[in-house]
Amino acid sequence: MTVLCVLGGNVDRCTPQVETSIEIAKKLGRPVEGLLAMPDPANAAMYFVSAEAVMAGAPGVAAVSEAQTTARENFGKAFEVATSSAGSWLNAEFVNATGHVASIAAAHSILSDATVYPREAAQSGHPLNPVFEYTLMEERLPSLLAAASGEISGPALIAWDGSPRAMRAVRAHLPLIQALGQAVVAHNPDKDREIAGTSFVATPEALSDWLHDERVKADVEVFDGKVSEGLMTLAEKHKAGLIVMGAYGHSRIGQMLFGGTSRALMQAENGPALALAH
Repeated sequence: MTVLCVLGGNVDRCTPQVETSIEIAKKLGRPVEGLLAMPDPANAAMYFVSAEAVMAGAPGVAAVSEAQTTARENFGKAFEVATSSAGSWLNAEFVNATGHVASIAAAHSILSDATVYPREAAQSGHPLNPVFEYTLMEERLPSLLAAASGEISGPALIAWDGSPRAMRAVRAHLPLIQALGQAVVAHNPDKDREIAGTSFVATPEALSDWLHDERVKADVEVFDGKVSEGLMTLAEKHKAGLIVMGAYGHSRIGQMLFGGTSRALMQAENGPALALAH
């Protein structure tokens, strides 16, 4: 198993993502894999009946191949510089793959202890945004958005509303929560999800007791008002380096629609790392 760092987008902004991956790897005692997945350059060609159209596609393939070679070199160098500076304890590998990018990322994510995307991957228009949304929302694989600072310290702040998504998020990211050793269960009573027959299991106190059994010191803190603002306030108060929460939303013919709280926290550029599950 490994910590998967899904690379893409602006190479000059990948440092916080790689540093977040290294921090997680250190806490979990795992290696880091930097994955740069790219589409097949042949898909840039336009194939019609006429020979002229096929020939016209060749320069496009060459241009894409050249751009991919440059990106491969730049990301590989940036990844090597960041991981080498971590020290000899870290086992790191840079991997380049070609094909359907989202499927490649999902396949690697399944066998990873944690999958880290750049913070900007939550924003529409970023090259990795469709990949991030596909693995999280369609394949239902737990994912992390990197901390803006590249650091993960302090307690984990758990956004708790008693829903199956919140439960899956805690369960999926439990090894990292255990590595931090402490958690704050943040609960807004006005935002509880109604789950028939699970009233006790879904309480923040039940989660706190369960975390104690899993060797995590946990406290419950109640807040009110807008959820995203309350969570960010509590994260700052407790100096939490990680927010764990369920991602709410649904798909619609090529477009992902996240709920307001999920979207607000994903777009918090200066926020702590965000551990998600759907």
